[in-house]
Amino acid sequence: AAAERLMTANPIDSVTIKDITEAADVGQGSFYLHFKSKYEVLIPIIQLKAEMLDKSVQLVTKSMDDPAEILSVSMRYIARTLARDELWRWFLQHSGMPVSTMESVFGEFSRRDLMRGFDAGRFNVADIRVAATYGFGGYVNSIVMAFENEDPDSFIDNAIESMLRVLGLSQDEAHVISHGNLPPLPPYP
Repeated sequence: AAAERLMTANPIDSVTIKDITEAADVGQGSFYLHFKSKYEVLIPIIQLKAEMLDKSVQLVTKSMDDPAEILSVSMRYIARTLARDELWRWFLQHSGMPVSTMESVFGEFSRRDLMRGFDAGRFNVADIRVAATYGFGGYVNSIVMAFENEDPDSFIDNAIESMLRVLGLSQDEAHVISHGNLPPLPPYP
């Protein structure tokens, strides 16, 4: 919590481990028992933010029946939130974390939604694990590219359309599902 407050209020690169340990009232040795660097302290912060965001998204999608629509709405909201949140943006652009680490942070939610569509026969892929790995890498890279795009929401929608097509939806159907109006999202803390 102390690290999140500091890294939200100040440029992340300017926050030191000493700043974090003083704000948290713990010794630097205690910090290093849990984290190798100040950047690793971001992982549990990002995981908690991802869980809270997923709860909001689940409230919106709980009445939806189509797994493709659920995946689209979920991924569009998550990408939009990441693109607007400075801590997320920094994490994705500068942390140097490999995609596999990022997948451990917020990949379980997309895997759940992918499996729902695969199990229902909605997604037509030979191997869901390959599709999930391929899709997640493309998703993360698309979010990062959206940061600098003139119209990040449109860029995100186009990326989700491409993902739905990889999952076997027709071009027309993927376009309609990925570019429709989003239902209101309850705020997450």
